[in-house]
Amino acid sequence: MEKYYMAAMGGADGLGNKSIALLVKYFGSAQAAWSADVAELIDSGVRKNALGAFIEFRTKYPDAPENLISYCDRQKIDLCCIKDEDYPPLLKEIDSPPMFFYYRGRLQPDTMRIGIVGSRHNTAYGEIVALELGKDLAAAGLTVVSGMARGIDSFAHRGALKTGRTVAVLGCGINFIYPPENKKLYEEITERGVILSEFPPQLPPNSKTFPTRNRIIAGLCRGIIVVEAGQKSGALITSTYAGEYGRDVFAIPGQIYAEMSKGCNNLIREGATLIKNAQDVLDEYNIEKICAEPKNSKPIELDETEAKVLKNIPFDKYISDDEILIQVDELEWSDLANILIELENKGCVVEDAGRYKRTFGG
Repeated sequence: MEKYYMAAMGGADGLGNKSIALLVKYFGSAQAAWSADVAELIDSGVRKNALGAFIEFRTKYPDAPENLISYCDRQKIDLCCIKDEDYPPLLKEIDSPPMFFYYRGRLQPDTMRIGIVGSRHNTAYGEIVALELGKDLAAAGLTVVSGMARGIDSFAHRGALKTGRTVAVLGCGINFIYPPENKKLYEEITERGVILSEFPPQLPPNSKTFPTRNRIIAGLCRGIIVVEAGQKSGALITSTYAGEYGRDVFAIPGQIYAEMSKGCNNLIREGATLIKNAQDVLDEYNIEKICAEPKNSKPIELDETEAKVLKNIPFDKYISDDEILIQVDELEWSDLANILIELENKGCVVEDAGRYKRTFGG
C-alpha cells in the first residue's frame, strides 16, 4: 500500500521526487504524509509552492491511492518504489532518483545494463550500428536500455530482442505508446524485458518529459553508447547525465562532415571512449567475449535452478562457490557444484581457480 500512496503524491503537479523524499522521511511513510494535517506539512520543510500543489491535489482527490490500486490492477501495470527490493540499486545512486515508477514486464534489478541512444533522424549507417550493438551486447548477457523513440533507440531495442533482453524507459505514461508505430515493439519488450515510466500512466509526451526520462536511462546503466547525434541531439542530454553520475560514455565515430555524427565526434574529442563494435565495450568491462550463439544452433536452455544460480553470478568479477551458495541458500554444495559445471558447459560462466564469472544469460 505504501508505494501507491507515494505514487499518488506524484500526481500533484509541482511535487517532485526531492519533495516526496523529504515528506516520506519527515513523516516516516508516504501514507502518514498523505494523511498529515496542514500544520504538520508546513513544518516538514518542503517549499511552499510544492506543498500547496500537494495539499490542493490531496483535497481534490482524497481517494487517489485506492483508485490507483484499482487502476493498476485493471490495466495490469506494476508499481515499484524506492523502498522495494526489486528497485535497481544503481538507480538509487543518482541525484533525485525516481521515488517510484510504473512498469510492465519483469524487473531484474541486479543485471548489468548498457544504454544505447541516438538521433531520431538516423542514417542507414546509424541503423546498422544500433542493430548490431543491441544484438551483440544482448547476446553477451547485458541488458540494453534505451528510450523507445524513433530512430536509434528503436533499432537498439530491436537488435537486443534478437538475442536477449532490453529495457525501454518512456518519455510519457506507460499507457501511452509513443511513437504509435512502435506498438508491436512495445509488446515485444513487455514480453521479453521491461517497459517503465515514472510519469502518470496516461500522460502524453511533452517537451519536458524527455529530458527528465533521459536521467533514468543514464542512471540505470553502467555506461551509455551514443550512436548518432547532431550537435543539439537529446541523446547528448543522456550522455551529460551519464558523465555527472560517473557512468562510462562511449561514442561511435562518424564522418567529420556528417551532421548526425557531429555530436558523437565532439563527445570523443571531449573524452568519451571511441568504440567500433560491441566487443570494444565488453573489453572495457573485462567481459571476455561475445557469447552470441552460432547460427542454426539451438537456444541455450536453463532450468529454473540453473537460471537462479546464474542470476547471482556477476559479469564484472569472479566470485567463489561459497559466495554463490550464500545467495542461493536452499541449495546443497554438491548440487551447486553440478550446476556450475552445467553452466560452464553451456558457455554461461567461466571458471578461474575455483571462482566464477558470468558471460551470458540473465
